Amino acid sequence: MKKERDFRQFAKILRKATSRIEREYFLMPVAGCEDAIYRERVYCYELYHRLREVFEEYRFPYSLAGEVDKNGHPIIYTKIGAIKPDLLVHAPGTMDNNLVVIEVKPIKSKTKDIKKDLKTLAGFLIEANYFKAIHLVYGGSESEIKKYIQRSFEREQIRFEGSLFLFWHKAPGEMAKIFNWMEVVMSISKE
Repeated sequence: MKKERDFRQFAKILRKATSRIEREYFLMPVAGCEDAIYRERVYCYELYHRLREVFEEYRFPYSLAGEVDKNGHPIIYTKIGAIKPDLLVHAPGTMDNNLVVIEVKPIKSKTKDIKKDLKTLAGFLIEANYFKAIHLVYGGSESEIKKYIQRSFEREQIRFEGSLFLFWHKAPGEMAKIFNWMEVVMSISKE
């Protein structure tokens, strides 16, 4: 299936692009502060830049769009409202070639913000004909990413197994990896 092959190629592209994100975009230094801080917009803009580079290297046949406002979109707005996912990988002008919708969050995000992003991803999978959804989390340790999932992912999201992927970008200079969020959710329900 073409979209499955395209998604696997995009996953490689995403991993390569994340490996190129330098520390200053991952944790932003702030004048007057001892510690650098997570800034989602700074990370997303650099990720967008790095993805565009790798799209060209791979000659990837999709368009990359950042924070496309769906307010007034004749199909999407009526079904899921005026939302702006962080990144879209698609062919603009058609609903047939919507490959991936992406939401990005730093590890220190508030639970309500994470749940809002997960709802956005679900909406794009169900109502906007997107093939796959990616929730990209950056920063933290393995115990922190497990806690992130435990406090944000819910059992009903199991229906998105195979369509919703969690990529974890642990540190600058490293490639993001797919993290098995289902395993964590299932272990919670057994407790």
